Amino acid sequence: MPRVLPCLPWPQLVFALAFYSLTQLVFLGLPQISGSSEAREAQVIDTIVREGNWVLPLRNGVIPSKPPLFHWVGASISNFIGGVSELSVRLPSHLAALGILLLVTLCAHRVAVKCRTIEGTLFCKRVSLLTPAILSLTYGFHQLASQAMVDMIFSFFFWCAISSLVLTDDGANGAEDRLPWINRFAFWSACAGAVVARGPIGLILPLAVSLVTGAYLVGVKRVSKELFRPSVGWLAFTLPVAWYYGAWRAGGEAFLARQLIFENLQRFTGNPHMNNESWWFYLPSLFRTTFPWGVISLVGLASYLRRSRSLSFLGGFKPWVIAPSVALAVGVSLFSMASGKRHSYMLPLEPLVAIQAALLLSIFAERQSSTFLKRLAATYRPVEGVLILALTLVLLAFGLAYEIDWNLHPLEDLIKFSCKELTLRASTVALLSLLVVSVVRNRSQRNGAQIWLLLMLLLTITVATGNVIKGALKGFPLLAEQLLLVAGANTKIAVIKDPFDEYFDPIFFYLRRPVSILDLTKDLGPCDPSTVYVIRRTLLSQIRGPLLKDITRLTTLQEVKLALEGRSGLELEVFVCKHQTRAEPPLHTGPLRDAKVDRDRPFIG
Repeated sequence: MPRVLPCLPWPQLVFALAFYSLTQLVFLGLPQISGSSEAREAQVIDTIVREGNWVLPLRNGVIPSKPPLFHWVGASISNFIGGVSELSVRLPSHLAALGILLLVTLCAHRVAVKCRTIEGTLFCKRVSLLTPAILSLTYGFHQLASQAMVDMIFSFFFWCAISSLVLTDDGANGAEDRLPWINRFAFWSACAGAVVARGPIGLILPLAVSLVTGAYLVGVKRVSKELFRPSVGWLAFTLPVAWYYGAWRAGGEAFLARQLIFENLQRFTGNPHMNNESWWFYLPSLFRTTFPWGVISLVGLASYLRRSRSLSFLGGFKPWVIAPSVALAVGVSLFSMASGKRHSYMLPLEPLVAIQAALLLSIFAERQSSTFLKRLAATYRPVEGVLILALTLVLLAFGLAYEIDWNLHPLEDLIKFSCKELTLRASTVALLSLLVVSVVRNRSQRNGAQIWLLLMLLLTITVATGNVIKGALKGFPLLAEQLLLVAGANTKIAVIKDPFDEYFDPIFFYLRRPVSILDLTKDLGPCDPSTVYVIRRTLLSQIRGPLLKDITRLTTLQEVKLALEGRSGLELEVFVCKHQTRAEPPLHTGPLRDAKVDRDRPFIG
């Protein structure tokens, strides 16, 4: 461990991480799972807990699309806290986010030391505090820290690998300096963990970023020689090798086709069933998810490179200052080579934007006069007042939503019911946070900590509100409840769908029972009297085989928002064999208790 790390502002860092964690935990389990990305991973966790299959747990007979490290952590947490829930499946991402914030702070501090500006310790402290503040206020990072997806766990191991190389002692700074064996062990072990979290990209991405950035800083020969010297860390790859072998034994060719060919090879070469995008897809994506920090980094980098050519720019050009941008360019280029692209793939690279922005903002502050810095500090109090006013207006909006007349809007009861718990939690957290802000302001007038506290609180409440309302309008738990009421306890449920249709995944998670999946593209056999069938209404005519010859319709399910507004949209047809008698399902007794059940209208409860 480098000798410079004790110079870190540990009290402020620990306080910031604790505040970040507590504010996230208050809202973490509140939104319903409303997207297929979360639902897929949550289903695997639920399957592990229910069936105890830790090697290759199947989602209703479907092989998972990602390796199991996230699912192992989620299942362990679920077993510990007593069951699978929205909170338990999201906790792995939250814990990984805390780890990333800490690792990125240590790396930023180390890079600041390497830059050796004239301010010395003050510069390092400023960078160390700005980096986690910027990253925690990055929308893309903030959102995925509260989602049940593998990206945050993968990003954590990626940063474990990067940190093991950055956090080394200076030694003599000579050409003969060697990377300590413990750092190389940590690097390869972290890469092995990233492979179990995401697949081969867990090895490819850290290697590519380390080799190219290392070549820029110390030369190709030296970085290659140091990195690829024999290491005991190579033994860590026995874990992913053992898992891939065990999963292949359990899943056979289907496992290879899904996890290796489709998710890795065809992710690069292209496949009609995935979102194939242009090579420049990640450029606007990165600026959007990191706004405004990506723009600040780009403008600041251009200014730094221009001024570094002049001798009047104190300190001159230092390679370590733009090293985060070099690493970022490598990562973006690597992901841009793939045909299949998603916004979430940029998550491991977003901390690089935070480090770069923190460095450039600190350099900018260092070049300013004391008069300018005093004027900047004088703006803290007005900005704080504006943020407190914005927070007050947000809470006031929650209150007014319960009091104002919605003119009998069909969504009034649903939104009020879904936001009731959110309002209580947001108000409690806001009051406690304002108390913390007052304490911080009294202890330090000019460090801007209170600004970060208020911004973090506003971002958290805003994102949580959007997620809660989105989940309530989708109403997947209610759809699952309706389906269970129709099917009964002992009746099998079969969903007829295209193999690549992911719409049903949230419903599968809330059903919490095995569901048979029938391939719409194949001929289906005769109707099974012990099964309730579900299909999109628009796809009924595409069923092939004798199934449709002997069925009777039970009801139609529809998303809550569409059903309450009386609009047409995606409708799920539920049917059974013609001669199978079914009892009328009871009415739902929740917030939609006034809704009527009619055989000729969508059944919403």
